[in-house]
Amino acid sequence: MKEGLLIGGGIVVAGVFVGFVTYKLVKRNSKAFRSIKKKASGVAKKTSRVASEAKRAFAEGFESAQAKTATA
Repeated sequence: MKEGLLIGGGIVVAGVFVGFVTYKLVKRNSKAFRSIKKKASGVAKKTSRVASEAKRAFAEGFESAQAKTATA
C-alpha cells in the first residue's frame, strides 16, 4: 500500500514540476509562440486557397470532358 502511495505522489510531483516548467517556457517565449502561430495561420490560408483552386479546376475540366462526350 505504501509503495502505491509513493508512486502516485511521485507522479503528482513530477506532473506539477513539468507543468510549472512548461508555464515558464511559454511565458518567456510568448512572442516566439505568437510568431509561430501567425506563420501556421498563413500556411493554412494558402493551403485552403490552393485546395479551392484545385477543386475549381477539376470541376471545370470535368464539365468540359462531359460536354465533349455528350457531343461525340
